[in-house]
Amino acid sequence: MRSFRSAVLVGGILLAAATPSPVAAYTFENIAGKWCTAGGSEQFDRDNMIAIVARTGERRNYHIVSYEYLDERIRVTWQNAEGKTVHTDFAKFSTDGRQMVQLKFERGPRREFHRC
Repeated sequence: MRSFRSAVLVGGILLAAATPSPVAAYTFENIAGKWCTAGGSEQFDRDNMIAIVARTGERRNYHIVSYEYLDERIRVTWQNAEGKTVHTDFAKFSTDGRQMVQLKFERGPRREFHRC
């Protein structure tokens, strides 16, 4: 009986170590590409974030300074039109990769995005 308990304990430990964590690590592929929202769209590549305002069609190109892949979000650090470095956090990426949320920050509201 003792060896059975030991085998179950060891098996449980091995299974826990092999099971992936519920929060998968984010990568550039999670955010890359074009995303749409009610206010327009944003497209991310390695060096630029291109925003298009829906009501005017105005195209704004912002330089990406860096991407940070955090546990529950991706932080995009970019330069605004005045050349100031700011960041925007994106989270709640759907498991199918089709939805994400821009978290509210000092210069922008919470926005829900979908792939377009």
